Amino acid sequence: MIGIRDGSETPDFKFILTKHVSAVSLLAVIAAGFAPSFGFAADTAVDSPEHFKPDLAASPVFQSQTQSNPDRWSASPRVVAQVSSDDHKTIRERYDQTLAQIDALLAAWEKRRSIVPGFDQSLAFILETRGKSVDAYFDADYAGAVRLVEQAIEKANHVLTQEQEYYDLNMNIAMEAFEAEAVTRASEAIELAMALRPDSEEAKLWQQRIAQLPDLVAARQEAIAARNTGRLQDEINALNRVLNYATNDSQALERIDQVKRILRDRNFNQTIGQGHRAVAKKDLKKAVQALTKAQQIKPSNPEIKRLDQAISELSMQLKIAQIIAAARHSAEQDDWYAVQQNFEQALKLQPQANDVIEGYNFARKMVVTQRSLDDFLSRPQRLNSPNIAQAAEDEIKQANSLLAYSPRMRTTVEDLQREIQQWQVKMPVRVLSDGETHIEVRGYGVVGKVTDKTVHLRPGDYKFEGKRKGFRNKLVDVQVAKDPNEMTTVTIICDEPT
Repeated sequence: MIGIRDGSETPDFKFILTKHVSAVSLLAVIAAGFAPSFGFAADTAVDSPEHFKPDLAASPVFQSQTQSNPDRWSASPRVVAQVSSDDHKTIRERYDQTLAQIDALLAAWEKRRSIVPGFDQSLAFILETRGKSVDAYFDADYAGAVRLVEQAIEKANHVLTQEQEYYDLNMNIAMEAFEAEAVTRASEAIELAMALRPDSEEAKLWQQRIAQLPDLVAARQEAIAARNTGRLQDEINALNRVLNYATNDSQALERIDQVKRILRDRNFNQTIGQGHRAVAKKDLKKAVQALTKAQQIKPSNPEIKRLDQAISELSMQLKIAQIIAAARHSAEQDDWYAVQQNFEQALKLQPQANDVIEGYNFARKMVVTQRSLDDFLSRPQRLNSPNIAQAAEDEIKQANSLLAYSPRMRTTVEDLQREIQQWQVKMPVRVLSDGETHIEVRGYGVVGKVTDKTVHLRPGDYKFEGKRKGFRNKLVDVQVAKDPNEMTTVTIICDEPT
């Protein structure tokens, strides 16, 4: 309970506010006590400032004066006997003004009972003194009437001063209690302030703020509970509600910034962790998403660079893996030239990778070997040369370790072996002449002077040359077939004289 101390008593304001005895009833009781001298009817209801004006027509003094000289009095309580003295006129004007002030205050207190301590006694004094001043006024004791009415206004002003002091005191209490978030104390104090100054805009404003104080306290308590249980986002939400009621709450603002930093750090660390886990799982898409999110949170943090490097390495690995997969597919298709190209791309990305180097070297060996074998088959007639045939045999030996990886190479080797065999078997060649012509096979040997002779040569192209003294030389091209069932016959006779 808020109390106001005036040095003599400490009234219970809440009790005063809730008392059932109104100012009107109090004024009625007091006025009834003065009825014999003021002319109030004992049962007259006092419900407006006019009831505090004495009924002069009912006053014995007024009746005696009107009977002796009815023209000197009027029905108005403010009209008195004609006095020629200027001083009396000034006094009466002063009296009327002061009495009007008192009546205005009484009318106000009739509508709004004051709650200052000793108000009932002060009000009784004011009413009693006012009544005495009216008596003195009608007794033509104008100086006494003024003195009495000024005593009444002095007491009234004292009450007004008390009201202002108690208003200021309770406003201070209400504001201090609001800052301390003491809901009950703030509510009681502002209630008393409003009772003293119901039209005060200041009091109305604080009444609205204090009405929101329970919500402010609840929001703050929720923020504390959220903090104690580690629910940081809930704490921020609660603190934002605190700021709805206390906009400049520095502690709330500072705590929000602190929690945001904590959440930002936590979110950043979680995001970085997600990125590294994605890298470990070779999930490039999720890793890049995590990196992008982390860059938005803390763009200059060193962990950004580490994750970015890990993602770059993963991207390189995945590209190489993709290239190697393409190479593997090409190898399955027996396209070793494509395999070689794939590994060339991988070498550009990772020139020091041993597996890439080995893959490239193997693919190149396959390509070179296949080309060499194909070259022998493209000109098989050369195989009739023992040296060429031996070179082909050597190439076949080198290819044997590669045959398991290339069906095409196996076929090529088989075809080449057949060609070697066929081109190395000597075939019969029948030579017909006149017995006078000397016959030679350029680059191979002499047939001599024959009429019909069979020689054996490997399949291929040969030049038979005939010579005879006194006759022109004759040169005949002969192609020896590989078909053993086909006999090659050549006739060469020098019969053109020189």
